[in-house]
Amino acid sequence: MATYRLTQAGHELNYGFRRHARLALEALGPTFTKEQALEKLSVLQDLGQLGKGTPKSFWRRFACLGAHAKRKAFIELAPH
Repeated sequence: MATYRLTQAGHELNYGFRRHARLALEALGPTFTKEQALEKLSVLQDLGQLGKGTPKSFWRRFACLGAHAKRKAFIELAPH
């Protein structure tokens, strides 16, 4: 099973809904699976702390697209 971790750019998220998502993912520990992350993000969605996004859309933006202007991924595959 693939494990992921936050990149340096991911640890620096300190604004809005991205900050909430960062804090939730950091609570999972240094590495986490996609399923764990989606579960944590769905809790945020239930609490209204994820904005208009869904857990899957946040995962996609965090892992693939990164910041809209800087295009840095916030999540990367952890080395084995």
